[in-house]
Formats: sequence, structure tokens, C-alpha cells
Amino acid sequence: MEYKPSLAERVWPTVLTTSSDDLIKDFFEPALCAAESYSRGVGFFSGAWMRMAAAGMANFAARGGYARWVTSPILSQNDWEALWLGEKAKTDDVLMQALCRNVQDLRTTLQKDTLSAIAWMVADRVLDFKLALPRNKLEQGEFHDKFGIFADSEGNRISFNGSYNDSIQGLHNYESIKVFTSWTEGFKDIVDSDDRRFEDLWANRDPNVEVYDLPSACRAEILKLRQPDRPYTLPPWIDRIPGRELGAEYKTVFVPPPGFAPRDYQKKAMQKWLDNQGRGILAMATGTGKTPTALYLAYKVAEKIKPCLIVVTCPYLNLAKQWANGMRSFGLNPICCYGAWTSWYDKLQNILTGLTIGSIPMLPIVVTNATFLSDRFQHMFALPQVPRFLIADEVHNLGADKIRNCLDPNVQYRLGLSATPERQHDEVGSAAILDYFGGIVFEYGIAEAIRDDVLCRYLYYPILIDLTVEEGEKYWDLTTKIARLFASEEGAELSPNLKFLLLARSRLLASASNKLPTLDALLREGSIDLDRAIVYCGDGRVEDEESTDDALIRQVDAAVRLLGTDLRLRVRKFTCDEPMEEREEILRMLRDGSLNAAVAIRCLDEGIDIPDVRMAFLLASSTNPRQFIQRRGRLLRKAEGKTRAHIWDFIIRPPDMGGQSDDATFNVERRLFQRELRRIVEFCKTAENGDAALHELEGLRQRYNLLDI
Repeated sequence: MEYKPSLAERVWPTVLTTSSDDLIKDFFEPALCAAESYSRGVGFFSGAWMRMAAAGMANFAARGGYARWVTSPILSQNDWEALWLGEKAKTDDVLMQALCRNVQDLRTTLQKDTLSAIAWMVADRVLDFKLALPRNKLEQGEFHDKFGIFADSEGNRISFNGSYNDSIQGLHNYESIKVFTSWTEGFKDIVDSDDRRFEDLWANRDPNVEVYDLPSACRAEILKLRQPDRPYTLPPWIDRIPGRELGAEYKTVFVPPPGFAPRDYQKKAMQKWLDNQGRGILAMATGTGKTPTALYLAYKVAEKIKPCLIVVTCPYLNLAKQWANGMRSFGLNPICCYGAWTSWYDKLQNILTGLTIGSIPMLPIVVTNATFLSDRFQHMFALPQVPRFLIADEVHNLGADKIRNCLDPNVQYRLGLSATPERQHDEVGSAAILDYFGGIVFEYGIAEAIRDDVLCRYLYYPILIDLTVEEGEKYWDLTTKIARLFASEEGAELSPNLKFLLLARSRLLASASNKLPTLDALLREGSIDLDRAIVYCGDGRVEDEESTDDALIRQVDAAVRLLGTDLRLRVRKFTCDEPMEEREEILRMLRDGSLNAAVAIRCLDEGIDIPDVRMAFLLASSTNPRQFIQRRGRLLRKAEGKTRAHIWDFIIRPPDMGGQSDDATFNVERRLFQRELRRIVEFCKTAENGDAALHELEGLRQRYNLLDI
């Protein structure tokens, strides 16, 4: 395993002074060698300090570190030109090639040609600089603070405060710093406070300090040169730096596709959102046009609000690409923020600057959730001076701890989209989403969509599967143990042991041996013409019939072998193991009918638009409503030549132990089967053959006294 340095490995002094310590050798250099991020707010900065800290900065850069400085605009002309040169190199390939790009030589370059090295580090996003100018009640003052925060890959942090500036003179003066570690009792609150204070500065949220990006600093005319007699005059070369024309090369026109007109229910959804002051969640069934509804709504907002930043965030790369295509159909040229940050960061920064100064009226961005919560994206998204419209697709994903903490409370317009907005077994996450986005303002379910001919009709076939004798014994053993733990943990949070047993039982049912032979028999009887189908498998393993020993094989691989080798059908496996390019190829083949089926585990559960798919075989299914609602939604989108969809649901028939189980075990088994039955009933409610399908479960419903569900 790769070694990653930790700030907590070292004992840090609580106070250092320039009289008794070497601040560079004793503090900054070892901190840079262990940290992955460095945030510094300081009144004065000079490139000479970088030369003194060359060893630490070289190590920091080589490990992919990211440093941010907020400093006074009082810079030497050489320092300013070095920073500006790095900014220009981001969009000028010739200039970039002229800079030193070899990290191994960075220490030497810093020591011999500090300004060139600084330009390189700015261009390659090792360093980021912003300039701070006091305003309002601090008008006419200077940004004079001196504090910083180091953080490592394990989440350990160090903050420091004191009189020390990042300059050579700071090492000659009598200066001191106090050091606080997040893992030391009593210091964490101080570190947290410094962290928040820096983030507020960086995001320009302090009401009394205006913070500028480097190009913005030029246009705001705040650059001041530090001469011996400190005559604060603008340098003559500022006039040669591009100004309001920045971003003018970016073109986008927001206009709905020819012939597009929102349906009545989409108009109602938009009006509900507008009536809720530009906030709310649309709980619309998969396939009912959440994307065009959201884009048309954004179009109406952008007509009246200029400038406007429109950001769509979604959980998966495939879904992000679908949104980008949807935006293009509305005439937009979105900035796609996913993949390597070097592919989008510089372009976005350049165009955002154009947006803030008014040279472009509107900017659309599509971003994956993983990128959305990154520091790089978050500090660029924080534009309080520009109205922002956040669209969150599959909004329930934003309820996770890490990402919900990145939701900016200052975003003016917020739209959440999901067929299932609430998170299962996560009341805190669900409440956070509902609170931030303004609650569910409109609902449009599958029943209404089928009734209105928005989604296609479907037939549902529950297939009862028996466990083998050995599986039946394991089933009752697990159920009995679960019943005992349920009895002892009533009302408490599930213990790890109980969770383990429930998972083991779920996997036993998902990978039951008779499922694949039943699928084999079903397809061989000749009544099903397998065409553009999805076969959903569990993540468990089954016996490998081609092996001479007791080897196991993943159910998904066994299904591919059955369909592809034994039945000679055209099938492909679609899981997280396949590269993105291969998955996109499989989706294309499903759409055009060159595949009989894709065999998946969970990757096709959410967000993927494949309307041509017309049948599904559920070898394994969760009782989580989100999963089965999303899976059904994959099939019900309308497509040319598709009149209805077909769903075969492989359901385990619990073995009858002939009264051998006690009341407690029976009640637990009934409780668990009840959850499965609710899923089945949900499918039956909107199926064309729902009554007949539900009748297939009559015996089991009577056995468990569940006829009222």
C-alpha cells in the first residue's frame, strides 16, 4: 500500500518565534511535506518566500498538493507578473510549453528562478491566488491578517496564527506564530474556526472584504505596486491585459428545440416551482421528461435573470453526458465538469470571469456529484455576485453526509428532480434535502403517466422459485437467528450482527440456485423472443456447473454464460467493471437492437436513458422502493415500435417447515416477506394484468395472512 505522510506523525510546537526557531525549517517545510492542501491568508506575500521554502513546496507539488493564498493586492511588479504569466499560460499553449513543467526540477527552479517556478505552479494549478481588499466598514484599510491551515489525506489539520508574513523581511523581524492541531483536545474548535474563516474569504462571503481572482483584480484596478516610497500607481502594462472582452469567444444561445412544447403536467410542475419562490423538488416518474421540464424552466428564468449561472449536478458520468446532450438540444454549449479537472478547470475559470463582468449573459454547467463537492469546483461555484440556479438530478443522492454539507445556502434558485426524493432509512439526509430544496412541490407518478399515455403499458409476471434443500436449511437457520436478535434488540438500531445476518439472507435469496435454470427453461419454451432486454442479477455467487470442484462464480457471469454460450444469444455484461467506453457501446447496441440483452447488477438502476429497452428479468431485486421504481422506469419510456413492456420477477417461495418454526421466527419471516410483497403489489397496481399477477401470490398471502396488502 502506498505510504501517505500524516501531519499527526509529528509533535508540533505550540509557539514558534523567529528569535528561537527557523520557521521555514521547523514548521513550513515539514508541514508542506505532509499536507495535501494549504490555505493561507496573509497581508504580504513575496516570491522570495517561495525560494526559502523551495524544498517543502517541491515535495508538496510532487504529491499533487493544492495551495491557496488570499493576500493583499500590494505586490511587487515581478511577483505580479509571475502570477499573471501563470494565469495566461492556462489558455495559451505556446506560453505553457515555455514554462518548466518537470516537477522533479521544481526545487532547483524555485531556488534559481523563483518567478518562473511560481508561474509554472499557478499554470498547473499547484497554487491559486486571490487578492483581498477591505470594504464597507473596513474601507480604506488593508488586508492585514496572517493565518493558515494545512490538511493531510487523513483529514488531520493544523492551523496557525501570528504576526509572520510570507516575505524575507518576516524572517528578519521578531515574529511569532501559534500552532493548533485538530487532533489535540481543545484545539479542534480553533482549527474549525480558521478553516471556516478562510473558506468565507475564498468564496467572497465576508461582507467587509472583497476578494478578487487574479484576472478580476486587473479589471477591478486594485493592483498596487510596492515601490520604496510606496506610490500606489497602476503599472503601464495593465492596459495591455484583456479586459471586458474576456469570455467573449464563448457562445451559447438558450432556445427550446423546434416544435417543443411542455405538456400540461410539465407546465403545472413549473408553475408550482415558481409559486414556491424558485425552489422545490419535482417528484416525477422516470421517463416523464424531468430533463426537458427543468431545462425549459431554466430557459424561462434565464430570459429574465442576467447574468445567470445554471449548474446541473448528477450522480453518474453517463447521466452527466445525457444532460450535456439535453442542454445542446436547447442550443446551449455547456461546460462539462467531469473527468480530469485539467480538462475543464481553466476554461471554466476564464468564462466565469466573463460572466461576472457581464461580457456573457449566461453560463450552463453540467457536473457530476463527485466533482461538485470538490474544493476546486466549490470555490468557483461560490459567486455571490451572480444569480445561481442549481438543478440536482436524482436529488436524493445529495442527502449523503459529505455532499449535503457542500450545498451553498446562498444559491437563489434550487430545483431537485427524482422519482423517489426521500432516502430510505436516512431521515436526517431526507430532511436536509427537503429543507434545502424547499420540499416536494409537484408529484407525477407512474399510474398518472400511463393513464396520460406518457409512459407505455406493461405486463408483469411473478415467477415463484423454490430453494434447494440445502438452501432451505440455510434459510431457516438464518431466519431463526434473525428472529432471536430482533427479539433482543426491539426498538434499538440494528446491530452489526443483525445487519450481517439480514445481508446473508438477502444474498441467499438473490443467488438461489434455481433462478438460472428457471430462466433457461422460460427462454427455451419459445414463447419469449428476447429483444432489447435487461437481466438484473445480484452481487452474490452461484455454483459453477462447469467446474469439477465446488467453485463459485458470480451470478452475473453465470447468466452471461447461460444466455451467450448455452442459448447463443447476443448478450453483454454491464457492470462497474466495464470501462466507460464499453458501457456506452453496450447502450448503443441495446438501443439499435443489435443486442438481445444486457446483464447488469446495479449500473442500470438509475438515470440511464434507454427507451428502446422493452423487457426485464429481475433475478435479484431489493425491497428498496427507489431501486424497483427506477428499474421499472427504465422499461416504461415510449419508443417507436414499442407498444408495451414486459417484466418477469423471480420471487423466492419461502420453504414450508411444516409448523417447525416457533411464533417469533414465523413473525419475523412474515415481516420480511411483507416487505417483498409490498414491492410485488406496487408492480401489480399499474400492470395491465395486475389482478392476475397478484393472484399468483394468493397462496403465500394466505399463508402469512397478508391479504390486505
